[in-house]
Amino acid sequence: MKTLYLKLFIILSLFFPAVYSPFQEDYKIEYYVIFTLAYAVLLLYMAWQMLYGRRKHGDRLLAVYLAGILIYNALSLYMNAKYLHWYGEQINNTISFLFLLCLCWYEDSLGEQGDSLVMFFLRCAVLSNILSIVFFFMGYMSYIICNNQFCFYRLSEEFYEFRHHWIYSHKSEYALMLTAFITVAVRFRNLFRNRLAWYFSMAVFLTALFLTHSWTGFAAVALVCMGSFMDRIDWKKTRFRKIYLLWGAAAAAGGGIFLKVVARERSLFSLGGRLDIWRGAAREILHKPEGWGYWFTEVLFEVAPDWQTNNAHNVFLNSMLRFSLPAGLCFTLLFLMIMGYSLHKSRTWMAAGMWIGFLLLLNMDYCLLNYNMGMFLFTVFLVCIYEPGKRTEGA
Repeated sequence: MKTLYLKLFIILSLFFPAVYSPFQEDYKIEYYVIFTLAYAVLLLYMAWQMLYGRRKHGDRLLAVYLAGILIYNALSLYMNAKYLHWYGEQINNTISFLFLLCLCWYEDSLGEQGDSLVMFFLRCAVLSNILSIVFFFMGYMSYIICNNQFCFYRLSEEFYEFRHHWIYSHKSEYALMLTAFITVAVRFRNLFRNRLAWYFSMAVFLTALFLTHSWTGFAAVALVCMGSFMDRIDWKKTRFRKIYLLWGAAAAAGGGIFLKVVARERSLFSLGGRLDIWRGAAREILHKPEGWGYWFTEVLFEVAPDWQTNNAHNVFLNSMLRFSLPAGLCFTLLFLMIMGYSLHKSRTWMAAGMWIGFLLLLNMDYCLLNYNMGMFLFTVFLVCIYEPGKRTEGA
């Protein structure tokens, strides 16, 4: 039964992003999601695990993580009751955090055929992105199902670049999820039937990444590939060879070309203006520590004397800007706990490269909203904690 719930969660997340929001405006729907069908299935999955699953014992790190979730809810509940009156973010984030806890805390959390579920997920991800590519060439940028209505958005000429983001809120969020999908595909390369299937899947993901026009996404994927390459080296037996200098020079040259291309569109020294935005956001957070709540996207804060914006372009700063300084700090600490725990369980260069890439994206844009948090953490579990070829032992 739990395998069925996870398959439904995957299908709903990748093909039917059905959400409920108090707003219908295209620029507000994603920022104020109350609930999603995918998370309704996750609640059923977690209930099944608590009723029938066999829990692992002895992992104190997960107990600390659970305590962090409880503290996050206590702080969020207080700030919501007194100032914000917006509970959707707290509910959805809590479902996502508890979902990861259930995946780690229970035996056979993917079911008895865990490898089959991983391949089901990858096939769905590939098919979803094939549809995304077709969608782009039909002239559309994104779609979402909100309040029982299909909302389709055409490619915009507002920006100097095309910004394709499929079923996600922004091109950067799409790039984040594509980085996660690519990492899962690299991690489970041996589960594919043959090399051709793997190369085809990677080609689909990379084509979709190109359509997002996210340079940070390409940098993140490069870090994942570099980490995977380093994992293949037996560092105890390997001796230094001159060919390593050639590889290093090639990597440096590639990095230089990449930075030159990016510099044509963005100021590298100011990180595309992010440094000024972050400073302005920090001032606004200290000025209004209780958070903006419903006024996000409506209120502006000053970046420079002649420059104002409504977005900190940073997942963690936005969590403090929108949902209060205490709740945002706790959210950030929970994220760091997840990163530390997953790196501890994986202990691979690829996982380290993945997280560095994730942090690049998470700190450069508002690229992870609550209704995609569950899928994001699911990929983290697959890459760092689940072991292919074995029954899922959780932690």
